[in-house]
Amino acid sequence: MKKNQLTITIDKKREKLAVPVKEIYDKMEDICEFIVRKALSEGYNAMVVPFMISIDQAPNFYVFEERPTEEELYWWLYHLLSGVHYGDIVINIANIPEETRKKFREFLVEEKFLIVGSINGMNIREILLRIGAPQLSKEYLKEEFILGLLFLSYFARFWILQKGRENVEEFKNKLKHLISDDASLLVFILSREKKRVYMFPRLGSLIVKWYDDLFSADISVVPRISSFLFSFYIREKEYAKLAASLLNKFLYYFLSGYVNGEILCKLVELKISYELKKGKMYGFRRESLEFFFSRL
Repeated sequence: MKKNQLTITIDKKREKLAVPVKEIYDKMEDICEFIVRKALSEGYNAMVVPFMISIDQAPNFYVFEERPTEEELYWWLYHLLSGVHYGDIVINIANIPEETRKKFREFLVEEKFLIVGSINGMNIREILLRIGAPQLSKEYLKEEFILGLLFLSYFARFWILQKGRENVEEFKNKLKHLISDDASLLVFILSREKKRVYMFPRLGSLIVKWYDDLFSADISVVPRISSFLFSFYIREKEYAKLAASLLNKFLYYFLSGYVNGEILCKLVELKISYELKKGKMYGFRRESLEFFFSRL
């Protein structure tokens, strides 16, 4: 990329697309079309599918027999561009009806969780405030699965607002039909060092299991699962980096539908070590602790 200019080339066809940075949003349709043509001509690349390694970087690992389809390429581009971004991280929901996606995005904007046109699309301060979590330090906000959990919490809130006069069990069954097991949380990491993407399916089951305390409560009530997980938050720099890393690893398994007992023990040990050193024992809120272990 030249200074103040986005340049994309298709080597095999000797084509080049150059767009001034200030015109990128206006030319987005043309850029996407060119990127897709590039991938169709040259094969998979990280511009469209973040976890792919280009042939120039790793020729011995490149699968020549596998060629992308136009539909597949546009699927990845759509979810990248329509997702909510924060720094190098983009988060989205895949395999939900377009009408649902539109309503969810409108919900995020109306509730001031999403700031259109902002450098960081997620209004983290407002999100944390609403779920009763502490204002996380930068060590935590660099972690992709922590941001994924925040996004999921508001996807859960969005669905809970759809509850009518059904009782809790009726709504749980209804929700399982409304959110299929194909509905997945997508977490893209677009850092220069290593681009990758994670997909966590069965969102309906995850919401029914871990957010059902909200089904019969006021929408302003703090989810007990959020209260429990953010009890492991430690602000002090001496502990923050390790605490954030451990919580992020725990959430990878949690979003996959599995509670990793080994990492949970490490989180508890770190919390106890920190609180003993400080001479203040905060512990856990009883209701959030009981809620978490009752779901295991």
